[in-house]
Amino acid sequence: MVKLSRFALICGLMMCASSPSEAHGHIEEGEELFEQHCATCHGVDGDGNGEAGQDLMPPPANLLDAMQKRIVSDEYLMWTIREGGRNVHTDMPSFEERDTIGEAEAKKIIRYMWHAFK
Repeated sequence: MVKLSRFALICGLMMCASSPSEAHGHIEEGEELFEQHCATCHGVDGDGNGEAGQDLMPPPANLLDAMQKRIVSDEYLMWTIREGGRNVHTDMPSFEERDTIGEAEAKKIIRYMWHAFK
């Protein structure tokens, strides 16, 4: 009986560590980061029609479509955000080289996109 109580306590503590309000906070932070770093090219709605992306060739990715069709993975999105488009010959900047978006911030952006572009 003691083991079950400890197990229940540990599970309860783990659930508190990733509470809905914490997840919501990460989504809000991800939205701010997306608007600051991504929306200028990809558009506020993620449709690839941002003001700064109008003259880019190839044009910015339609993230809305990619997320809705689930044709991207978290790993691919992380790689793209961190590495940019130099490996695939696009003008997507490397936020790792710019030192503007770290891994934690990229995860928040990805979480926001899955939430907002479903």
